[in-house]
Amino acid sequence: MNAALWGLLSALSLGTADFMGRFSTRATNAVASYGAVLLVGVIAMTIWVAVDGEPLVWSQAGITLAVLHGFAVVVMSLLLYTGLARGPVSVVAPIAAVHPALVLLVMAGFGIRPSALQWAAMLMAIAGGVLIARTAEAGGDTQASEPGALRKTIMIAAASCLFYAVLILLGQAAVPLIGAVQTTWIGRLSGLALMLVIAAALRQSLRVPPRWLPFLAAQGLADMLGYVALTAGSTTPNPEVTAVIAAGFSVVTVLLGWVILKERIGPVQWAAIGMIAGGAAVLAAGG
Repeated sequence: MNAALWGLLSALSLGTADFMGRFSTRATNAVASYGAVLLVGVIAMTIWVAVDGEPLVWSQAGITLAVLHGFAVVVMSLLLYTGLARGPVSVVAPIAAVHPALVLLVMAGFGIRPSALQWAAMLMAIAGGVLIARTAEAGGDTQASEPGALRKTIMIAAASCLFYAVLILLGQAAVPLIGAVQTTWIGRLSGLALMLVIAAALRQSLRVPPRWLPFLAAQGLADMLGYVALTAGSTTPNPEVTAVIAAGFSVVTVLLGWVILKERIGPVQWAAIGMIAGGAAVLAAGG
């Protein structure tokens, strides 16, 4: 597949997984919820690596980058899940989706030059995320009702945006050295190890109610597929296109919040969502 299709698959998978994370986080806590997601990912990726039979590449630099990629995924996901649990989804997800701006700045520094049309589409998608953040209102099904809660939620979302950019850059650096599947596999393993350390440090239980196990299994598979697609896009000639379209996960998450949670989305926010989707569509057509 080309860069745009990998990005689209990543967006659909991660958008669904992140929306599911709102419910699983509220049912347990962010550490237990994402710890279970990582465990599912580790099991699924280990089976994938064993069945695939592709020889593992023992590159010290590649493995180190993959481990750091896994750490960044954990930090980003804990922040994002916390923000989504606080709500509203229609604020948190689009702010996190602004991360391609940071990715593009770094890539431009390394000499990657998208076309004028691609730049315009990327900027339109990024501007849509910024617009949603600036027009956000506390509303819908949200736990954040104390004074200044929305501002705190926006700060959490902004931090997740920063770590989203970091995990993409680290993953894209690791893939040429050890491949997309091995990068994701090592990232899941290192991420799970970090989650165990975090749980111990915070003295948080990793226990998950048995009735939530099927839900978390589905969430973990969707999350894993999203990151496999994201790292696979790094092997294409236009990895920046994959990164931007994958950021469209916010549209999926917001629409699910609108349909299922009945969150209020105003005309300006609809316009912003259209900007994100339109930018992604332009990139998909030319990716």
